Amino acid sequence: MANVSLSVLFDHWPITPGAAAHGRLAALLRAAGAEADPLAADTLGARNRRLIALHDDLVGGAIEAQVACAGCATANSFVVPKDVMRALPPAAPDALVGLSFREHELTYRVSTMADIAAVGEEADLRLAMLDRCAMGSDRVPAAELDRAALEAIEARFDEIDPLANIVVGSACSGCGMAIAASVDLAAFVATDLDRLHAILLRDVDFLASAYGWSEADILALPAERRARYVAMVADRRAASPQRQRIRPI
Repeated sequence: MANVSLSVLFDHWPITPGAAAHGRLAALLRAAGAEADPLAADTLGARNRRLIALHDDLVGGAIEAQVACAGCATANSFVVPKDVMRALPPAAPDALVGLSFREHELTYRVSTMADIAAVGEEADLRLAMLDRCAMGSDRVPAAELDRAALEAIEARFDEIDPLANIVVGSACSGCGMAIAASVDLAAFVATDLDRLHAILLRDVDFLASAYGWSEADILALPAERRARYVAMVADRRAASPQRQRIRPI
């Protein structure tokens, strides 16, 4: 997929309070040229790979986050390791997970974004996903699997699709307790795009009012130059004497 432009973000980023991040991001990816069927067939790891590229195209730089320590409640900042994540291998499209459970030989396929959308309203997403992704005639309802079986399946899925479950390890700056922060990449990317969209909206309004430039011309400016123009206009406005309204007595 080609790089996503600021104009595509400006025109097609869904501003829908409370909407799921994955749905909003999928709408933007489709607007940028990604076809619906391949998007639906993405594993979560493949989708996260697309989101890293999307963030690189539009925002650039690091994805910064915070996590509260479970021990002392200190807020700890960390950076989502995009370089490490890019280097992780993708899941094979035909990858399967096998498990011997009591007298059963269970088989599961790797879940896709279509599966995630389908079970989105289920009470227990993990169990619903396993039931949906079960293969073959020998099946056991996920609710009947014990904890050891569930953990074994999840560990194998993590090996097959390592970019699906992102966990960043660190130590609390307050008490030193080990922290394993689970990263919802879609939520972080959507937050950064919300912030960028708001900045672009402000810049377009500011520069169009000051210079009469078109929206397309403003969005085509390099980010640094656009920011300098905004700063220049702001400085001129701040230096201008304020008109006082004279009211009759």
